[in-house]
Amino acid sequence: MDKMTVQQAIAILSTQFPINWEKITDKPALVTSAELELKLVSFRQLTSPDGSTWTPSIDNAGKVTWQKVEKEEEDGSKIGNE
Repeated sequence: MDKMTVQQAIAILSTQFPINWEKITDKPALVTSAELELKLVSFRQLTSPDGSTWTPSIDNAGKVTWQKVEKEEEDGSKIGNE
């Protein structure tokens, strides 16, 4: 059997088993791009018990380090990384 891509397999299956999206009852809710970006940002960080937020970074050697995110106060000055 010849190899095929995932897209080719989906195309074949969808022609043999057509799915009507409106008839699916348990479909995920649609989100806006702003909501999606907010969710993606929140997935890439941790919050410590004291409320500070940490984000990961990976260097070229594959080492993961966590850095504390600086927060801006109301007057515009930054706090954090003390």
